[in-house]
Amino acid sequence: MKKQHRDDKYTLILPVLFGNERALSNELLRLGFSKEAFSLIDGRALVSVSGEEMPRALALLNLSSRIAERVLIQLGAATVKDFDQLFEAVRKLPWHRYLNKGAAFTVSGYSRDSVLTSVPACQRVIKKAIVLSLLSELGKPEDATLAEDPALGEHEIQFSLLNDELILMMDTSGEPLHKRSYRKRSHLAPLRETTSASLLEYSYIRNVLLHGGVVIDLFTGSGTLIIEAAMIALDLAPGRLRTFAAEQFDFVGAQAFKEQRQVLKKREAIIEQDDTSRFIALDIDSHSIKQAQANARSAQVADRIKFIETDSTKLDFSEILELAGGREILLLGNPPYGERMEDEEKAREIAVRLGERLAYPLRAQKHRVSLSLITAEEHFEKDFGLKAKKKRKLYNGSIACTLYNYY
Repeated sequence: MKKQHRDDKYTLILPVLFGNERALSNELLRLGFSKEAFSLIDGRALVSVSGEEMPRALALLNLSSRIAERVLIQLGAATVKDFDQLFEAVRKLPWHRYLNKGAAFTVSGYSRDSVLTSVPACQRVIKKAIVLSLLSELGKPEDATLAEDPALGEHEIQFSLLNDELILMMDTSGEPLHKRSYRKRSHLAPLRETTSASLLEYSYIRNVLLHGGVVIDLFTGSGTLIIEAAMIALDLAPGRLRTFAAEQFDFVGAQAFKEQRQVLKKREAIIEQDDTSRFIALDIDSHSIKQAQANARSAQVADRIKFIETDSTKLDFSEILELAGGREILLLGNPPYGERMEDEEKAREIAVRLGERLAYPLRAQKHRVSLSLITAEEHFEKDFGLKAKKKRKLYNGSIACTLYNYY
């Protein structure tokens, strides 16, 4: 790793899907970042760290964030209103410090409400400015060719131009963080892992688990929700099974990730290590059950989840109570919708059948039971027969959904 100056300051940028901002804020506080160290703006968290802290913070966030979509590091910012200003703002940065010597790099980004509207033109200018900066550092003339070898590293430089304000960033994650590496098999339009984690955060899953409660997934599908729940209970880092782009950066170094992986192994689980009774996964389809079991094995939580092939819309509430063994219950629901169900009437029928069995117990609250259900269907509350205590707009990828919380 290239030595960082103690007085250097960096901003780490964590993009997040719409609706997941509060969940990300809660997560950053749990990871040890103070309220003063980060801010949330325009669908992203900005985390301030010193040069000394930067490698450890990058490793921690990439390995541990369940909510963020990726981790970027800001390299520079400037006001630019023409291509000359853009070129100079980029060229003056110390790119030889950020990029591996001889490594390949790409440039991507966007422009909104700015004088410079052509993204391809901006990409070309930024690429040229970086190349000339690196050639100058190597003592080579401007007409020389800069060798770029992917074997020496690959960097993705990103830029944003918003209201003529340029931000230059480097991606440190590689694959998006929702790709945990455990989901080998999935349905059409599965629930994204980062959205699942936010849903669980908004369901107060940690409180349910600490009170001895049981988590029941009514529509398991490929298992994302119940797997993410079990990983939270065991405090398993979501990125522990994969690698990250920054591990290959001389600027950051693999050692920071190696050290954080060791630290994360020592985390204490919320539930007892031998407790295998807290997670139940239901699905009507045997193929889905097998898919979910395979994914749970990849995630190393299969022994914590009881999989049952059954139609959850036909379960009496007394049967759900029996499954939970008299304990507090958190019901999770991600029923088919959108791309996953072409027939809207069938989707509405599921809501009606669920309501016939769950609306009264949720209204009466004679038992400690809550329901968190996410759907893109607009008529859910009417069909279910009960208004939610809280509603949140969330996105499952590009699909606009609503999270309904009953408690």
